[in-house]
Amino acid sequence: MTALRPFLLALFAILLHAGPARATTWDEPWHREVVGQATSFGLYEVVKSAPDALVLKRVKHIAGTDPGATVQVKSFYALRLGSLSGGHGPEFRLQQGSRAYFHLKQAGDAWAIATPTAGYAGVGSESKVYATYRISVHQALVDPPLYEDTQRCIFEVLHGAKGCDPKIAAFVRGELEKPVGGIVGGESAESRAEFFRQHVALETAAFTHQAIPAETLERFLAKPDPHVQMSALRALAAGARADKAERLMRFVEDEQATDPARAMAAMLLKEIGAREMKQRLLDYAPRASEGEAGLGIALMDPRIGTRFPHSPKEAVTMAGEQL
Repeated sequence: MTALRPFLLALFAILLHAGPARATTWDEPWHREVVGQATSFGLYEVVKSAPDALVLKRVKHIAGTDPGATVQVKSFYALRLGSLSGGHGPEFRLQQGSRAYFHLKQAGDAWAIATPTAGYAGVGSESKVYATYRISVHQALVDPPLYEDTQRCIFEVLHGAKGCDPKIAAFVRGELEKPVGGIVGGESAESRAEFFRQHVALETAAFTHQAIPAETLERFLAKPDPHVQMSALRALAAGARADKAERLMRFVEDEQATDPARAMAAMLLKEIGAREMKQRLLDYAPRASEGEAGLGIALMDPRIGTRFPHSPKEAVTMAGEQL
């Protein structure tokens, strides 16, 4: 089955601000935790950068509390260290003069970002945003207006709003009506560009619990691309379909599906509390694939401590035991 690593290293846009290899590692938070804990979201320029602090100049406030024109960032609000190297602890590594969107949380008289690699999205020289919608090791190249609109929507929903601008739902519907794009293998440039927009659409739908027709999701679940399938599964799990646990379980059992996505499906069964699938998971575990299903994090990346099953077998066993 298709593994994640070739896609992550060759095609998926990744910001590796963690610098050279260190023995300091952490468990990277998923985007839901990053946004859910943040109290502010906006676009800033980095006017001063040091290993222990950042000074940011506000360019545009977008959602939540407005921290003011100048912001000092001195800590991390979702950092769970796995190991710590003497003299090489977690550090800020954004370049002075760069621009990025930040999810910030007040911490005493200063502010914090989630981790050294999460809680911000850099703006590249090509005026594209290196955007996170799932977890920071899986990023998409997104136009700034789309990034701002969808991330504002996600922020508002995770902070209690019952909905957001109707144009977001229209965007999701429009993108998912198009032919399914992809990123793995010999996909065309057009297909890869469409993949990024559909990635944004599916992940935003998952955050906002937007209903997606079953026949639409099936087209994405059938695409032999782990990242397409993972986003479709996350949208499925967040929806209100009465049969979603059954559909997730059938995906786990589908030997034609990619191993990373099958692991994701098992973990989503645990996440939604599908106790009716407990015995079925345990019965299937001995036959489950032992193929590679990690998040594609390189061995020397400090995010290597992120918890995610290494195979569908591990995911199925874990989900079955914990339900």
